[in-house]
Amino acid sequence: MSLFNVNISIINRFCDNFKDNFSNTQFRAFAMLPYAMLKDYKRLNLSSLAKELPIDYQALQYFLADAHWNYESLNATRIKILRKQRTTGFSKNGVLAIDDTGSLKPYAKKTEGVSYQYCPSVKHNAYCNVAVVSCYANAVKHIPLNLRFYKTEAEFICGKNDPDFKSKLDFAMELIEEAISSEIQFSHIVFDSWYASCDMINFIDEKGKKFISEVKSDRRLLVEHPVLKKKLWLQQDELVKLIKKHLWHKTRMVEYNGKLVPVYALNVKVKDSQVKLKAFCIMGKWSPEDDKSCHILITNDLALDHKKTASLYRLRWGIEQAFQELKDSFYFDHYQLRHKEKIMRYWMLCLLVWTLIYWIRQNAYLHKTISCNASTCNDYKRAILTLIEFSSYAALRKNDLLLTTHFASIKSRRFKNACYN
Repeated sequence: MSLFNVNISIINRFCDNFKDNFSNTQFRAFAMLPYAMLKDYKRLNLSSLAKELPIDYQALQYFLADAHWNYESLNATRIKILRKQRTTGFSKNGVLAIDDTGSLKPYAKKTEGVSYQYCPSVKHNAYCNVAVVSCYANAVKHIPLNLRFYKTEAEFICGKNDPDFKSKLDFAMELIEEAISSEIQFSHIVFDSWYASCDMINFIDEKGKKFISEVKSDRRLLVEHPVLKKKLWLQQDELVKLIKKHLWHKTRMVEYNGKLVPVYALNVKVKDSQVKLKAFCIMGKWSPEDDKSCHILITNDLALDHKKTASLYRLRWGIEQAFQELKDSFYFDHYQLRHKEKIMRYWMLCLLVWTLIYWIRQNAYLHKTISCNASTCNDYKRAILTLIEFSSYAALRKNDLLLTTHFASIKSRRFKNACYN
């Protein structure tokens, strides 16, 4: 029997929400996984998980790979849990962010989906798996919603013409459609310049939704020349020259990261789209580490001003924070699995454990039980691991030092008594 012969009511209460997604036998295996996945590992794999669970390797492998359960219905239950409470739910003051994330797999080239492609995690080409992801974000929340497993056209017999092939843009539109049909509340959809295609712009506008996106520096925008009084297609550098020469007196100074940056707003259109757009030319860096000296944001929300547009767009970085937490604390890219369905199951279980920590943090469930100054996702994970270790009979009997280390931090007498009785 492992360290995880334990019973933490907060974790059990969370897991109970998923009973209808599994058979009784499957649920017993599922309900033990969060305990094991909260432990610290140098490298997480099925062997290390099995050592921490009262089930053998074959049973664990069967549950993850072959047992009949649906990861999409599991995710639907997860979203249902979050929207039940105000502290974890969604509201109109947030945005729907679309992005992609990569899992480096330099030594797993036979894994489905792994190819030499752009990896967002390292910002250059590498052998990796890529997922297109959606996330809800506001000033205080960032919640992963769902993801899609991307495979390059090289993995399909007919390439891009194969009926089963879907591009990143196809998946992005699927995730937007899913969020709308699930009635996830948000004010705007935000995404980076890679997704700012005319198809995406037309799709979002047809859905009656508002978006904010950056555009690539070589993207041509249709603008009206203030002197020539005619419309011209201009790239970013050409537009900046035009503003500096003829419109500088109309720019506004806006503070970004303690520095005043000139901003100019104008009406534009993009090729192959009749959607009326407003562009904000921000002639400065987002941050000291930014390698761009200029950014152009476009939106179909013509009522937005430059400050609101920039603040909403910058909420997009919540999606990067969420998936960085998944990788740093919940082993999102540690899998050693070869097939898409198994990888998707693993990713969904990582999302569930992330959601458990988020649910506990947002509802302040820990503070009556344990003394901790947790602020980050990893802080909360470690605090819960303290409860797990303290409540483990096997660990306490074998390790007096562990007992004395954790005893002082446990505030709840009821919790202490439950561990000893």
